Amino acid sequence: MPCFPIFIDLNNKPVLIVGGGAVALRKLQKLMPYGVQPTVVAPHILPELAAHPGVKLRLRSFSDSDLRPRPALVIAATDDKEVNRHVSALCQKRHIPVNVADAPALCSFLFPALVRQGAFSAGISTGGASPTAAAYFKERLRELLPEGLEGLLAWLEALRPWLKAAIPEQRKRGAAFRRLFEACMEKGGPLTREETEKYIAGASPGSVALVGAGCGKADLITLRGLRLLRQCQAVVYDDLIDPALPDAAPESALRLYMGKRSGGHAASQAEINQKLIDLARSGLRVVRLKGGDPYLFGRGGEEMLALKAAGIPCQEVPGIPSAIGIAAEAGIPVTHRGVSRGVHIVTAHTADTPDGLPEDFDMLAKLSGTLVFLMGLERLSVITARLIAAGKDGNTPGAVISGGNAPNPALVRAPLSQLEQAAKDAGVAAPAIILIGDVAALDLSAGSQSAMELSAGNQSAAGLLKGRRIGVTGTREVAAKQLYALQALGAEAVWVLRLRVRELPLGLDLRSLEERSGWMVFTSANGVRSFFGRMEQKKMVLHSLEKWKFAVIGAATGAALAQYGIQADLCPKTFTSQALAAGIGAEAKPGEAIILLRSTAASPVLPEALRREGFAVEDLSIYEVERESGTDLLPVLDYLTFSSAGGVKLFFEQYGEIPAGTRCVCIGGVTARTLSRYTEESFLTSREISAEGIVEAILLDQK
Repeated sequence: MPCFPIFIDLNNKPVLIVGGGAVALRKLQKLMPYGVQPTVVAPHILPELAAHPGVKLRLRSFSDSDLRPRPALVIAATDDKEVNRHVSALCQKRHIPVNVADAPALCSFLFPALVRQGAFSAGISTGGASPTAAAYFKERLRELLPEGLEGLLAWLEALRPWLKAAIPEQRKRGAAFRRLFEACMEKGGPLTREETEKYIAGASPGSVALVGAGCGKADLITLRGLRLLRQCQAVVYDDLIDPALPDAAPESALRLYMGKRSGGHAASQAEINQKLIDLARSGLRVVRLKGGDPYLFGRGGEEMLALKAAGIPCQEVPGIPSAIGIAAEAGIPVTHRGVSRGVHIVTAHTADTPDGLPEDFDMLAKLSGTLVFLMGLERLSVITARLIAAGKDGNTPGAVISGGNAPNPALVRAPLSQLEQAAKDAGVAAPAIILIGDVAALDLSAGSQSAMELSAGNQSAAGLLKGRRIGVTGTREVAAKQLYALQALGAEAVWVLRLRVRELPLGLDLRSLEERSGWMVFTSANGVRSFFGRMEQKKMVLHSLEKWKFAVIGAATGAALAQYGIQADLCPKTFTSQALAAGIGAEAKPGEAIILLRSTAASPVLPEALRREGFAVEDLSIYEVERESGTDLLPVLDYLTFSSAGGVKLFFEQYGEIPAGTRCVCIGGVTARTLSRYTEESFLTSREISAEGIVEAILLDQK
């Protein structure tokens, strides 16, 4: 059972700790930073505990009189369960908050996992279900907090009286505080006097952060980069960015794909520079996500110069470059003691030379250490030939690696003289790095094979879908369930079509429902949330719906309804419109009113079936699903999931067709019928309308 978090002031408040051992010491250490006046009662007290300044000691067993005068809270931390139980009973009888170590049932409050920096305090609890989980999230939160938060909060606190006098109107003062805080978080510390006056005077000026996204999974981004991403108002990104990163931006943030790939520029560099400037000048905090590191052949320097010339506040956050990260992913260190004492990173995409290679290329053959060529797969034959011609031994180990978020991961190792043919035979496709040097013969990957060399036959139970790339469509709530489930099975799950719910005029007098009765029917969790959101806006209580019964399609819709304290009266075992209509027909009274609260894309099957049964049906479209702004680039996919008929229509509006080699999965019959109108290719339909049903359909297809 989750516990409600409450923050209380314990400064100069008496606290009683019953017990003098290691557990009591840990509890005391958590409480002391909050200014408590502790008393410890126990026949034996650890010296470390007794040495704490300001602690009153009572070297004896607990007595009922220790609860007088009344303490603010009590900790029972003895090794005697009967004593702990007695302390708990006394405190709960007298309404004194009490915590009993390792006995949640005897507690009236639980100790959270605490994170504290100055005035900032956060408590994390799992209601006693898993202290380990609470400790885990405590560490993740600690990592996300910016350095210097204590000083930043102290500065903001000191600023409050002055700002209160300078801006009497509360709404404007609140907006100014918000601008100041966001500016501090972006800067990473307090503002100068000039900066403070600027932010107080008006709207926050826009800014741009060039953030290196690393060269693979989303968690390779730096903490600073992730913090800026989570605070931004617009994110501009390229190819090969893990889709989880743009999704980490706030839901309201603008997402713009401006991919640049050799041979197929989606946007010129000048266009990208101007877009960044325009977004910042409109007042937005912009994150420019770049694969690898912005300054390593990423043209980040050009973007930074353009921003500075335009007078835009900007910063750069480094990332793991592909020359190092992709090689490491394949188990190849670019330097290694006794093997390679240096690394040379070279672009093989030079525009002002006849063969696209640097003018001093032949000198590279004479250098010791490791050579890494970027953007050079199409010039691999020229690279190997020129290196050998310039004196490089043809037996020098080499590797060609397509990794990270590349659509076709591959790893080829071969001597320099055979590397081109080996890459051709393996069908390696760009993007890829080329690595030449003795380290290419090393394999320091976690197992005997790298992740890119694992075959489906070597998959573990936890990796049943390892190596499969699955595209997910739908709203954030729908997609998240599928993404988590698929990723847990080892799949690379990508949110390829981001949808959002837009509420429509209700077309129903909510107040009239108090005097009416009948059935309310929901066919999706979105419909449930949309309807009850209107109820909350009107400040209507659930009691006003007591005359109504509720029917749903699917367990997920029923679960959404239960979140509002209502259990569905009817949920057919078969999650179809026909089954729901039959169920209502058997349960409802003849002529009873039925209100359908659905999407604009909902099928007419349900209302038509109900009307044939003689019911008065109000079919209300209370929301519609629309596309969010995002990428137009569709990665290579093994599977593509659809969770609604509307999602199918929007997908084809955006992408036009299903990519070759991609197998579609529909969540149910309505969605399947819609998809069949757009494609003649075979596809899968889940047996259950749920994220679990979609995953099950994919797993069965693998057998």
